[in-house]
Amino acid sequence: MKKTCILALMLLWSVAGFAQGEGPRSINQNHNIFSRSPNSGIGIKGGVNFASVHGSDKDKFGDVNSHTSFHAGIFAQFGFGEFFSLQPEVLYSRKGFERQDSVYRFDYLEVPVLAVFNITDNFSVHLGPQVGVMVSAKVEDEEIEMEPYNTFDYGAAAGLEGSVDRFRVGARYVHSFGDLRKEDSMGNNINEDIKNGVIQVYLGVSF
Repeated sequence: MKKTCILALMLLWSVAGFAQGEGPRSINQNHNIFSRSPNSGIGIKGGVNFASVHGSDKDKFGDVNSHTSFHAGIFAQFGFGEFFSLQPEVLYSRKGFERQDSVYRFDYLEVPVLAVFNITDNFSVHLGPQVGVMVSAKVEDEEIEMEPYNTFDYGAAAGLEGSVDRFRVGARYVHSFGDLRKEDSMGNNINEDIKNGVIQVYLGVSF
């Protein structure tokens, strides 16, 4: 799994570097799909997760509360003119929830691909799908088996971002469509409506 994470990061970084390197030469030709836009670039980002679970069956976990954690990763944003950009990311994100007796933590490697609408040179709206793979599950600080959980997740993200020079600050909500669990504590297959949800607040730096 560590090799997969490293390869994904290297691939995104390589594609971003290639597109950035091709930009100035192609702009002069007036037909470059990776033309410069107000928020184009590559960079790193990280911030706070306010994670929770939602769905009609979430009460099966008892009285649950949100869990505060983190996310971090890299992004590459490619401009298609002045208004629209496409932004793929590779993020390591911790989700989960808290109960009165314990804290559940689920770590994911996630890849959002977001449409970015540049409202002004310093403000944009982000919207798009994302997929993720669970790489770790813990109760308190002890590793637990991931077999009862759906390790593949998918969903949608939407948010707002402001930028000043090379710095970016934003907020995003990520709503999972995939069920968190596929088996109960006895190993029986189940079909329950419990999904991840997370509010992300982040700071980014582009290069």
